[in-house]
Amino acid sequence: MENIKVTQGDIPLRDMESNVVARFSKAFEARFNTVGSEEREGWANTTLGKQDAEFADHLLAANARFAIIEFKATLEAIETEARKGLRQKLFAELAIRSDFLRRSLDIHMVCWGTIETHQPPGFEIPVHEEVDMLSRYAAMVAPFMNVKLNLSAGRSMPTEKFLDRFLGARTVGGTYGRFRKYLNELGAIAGRGGGDSATIQGMVCVYLPGSATVPGRYAHARFRGLEELQLLMQPRGLERESRLPRSRSRDRDYPSRNNGPRLGL
Repeated sequence: MENIKVTQGDIPLRDMESNVVARFSKAFEARFNTVGSEEREGWANTTLGKQDAEFADHLLAANARFAIIEFKATLEAIETEARKGLRQKLFAELAIRSDFLRRSLDIHMVCWGTIETHQPPGFEIPVHEEVDMLSRYAAMVAPFMNVKLNLSAGRSMPTEKFLDRFLGARTVGGTYGRFRKYLNELGAIAGRGGGDSATIQGMVCVYLPGSATVPGRYAHARFRGLEELQLLMQPRGLERESRLPRSRSRDRDYPSRNNGPRLGL
């Protein structure tokens, strides 16, 4: 049998990007035990639809962390971000505002698909596995922009490692306060008619307590505005965040002691 090698060029980009979104979403939601668990906090794993122009394709929120993600079919497709007018304005701001750049590096990600070819024992034909990688949006798009950012080259990581850091170590993503500020900054760049943290909307998975006749369950609900999202996911989240000792918070906007931001990937 002829050994045919599949490349990314053989797969329609739209299909490849849809596969990336589906795989990432499945991996994210697999981290939550919705059966027989004492955990009752919600999460968001939602497309932003028409809001993608000013924000990104996707919003992710759980465990007091928030992020937005741009999905791309391939690594090469990331270059298309440099052709967007709002993204050009974004990078002009990132180049002159170090605090804005630090928030972007923590909160704004890009996820793309790639292909790994395997020849397992017993298989007559190779297995062409589609896998996903993530990195900081600003670090991956900057090489295609006309502005220079003071940061090192982006390093990529697989989805599972990203989720470990987002949900566990909390070294990627941002707190409610920093995320709200970043969304408002993106909205200001979009200008009149653009959205902000008060208008962003999507779907959130929340736990509905049971009663004497109806068991508790998780449900998908619509949210409008970041505050509403937070209250649906974690009603006491805002209070808990405010009580965190400042010395333990990684997410303060403080001047960097280095010459530029560190990616930490």
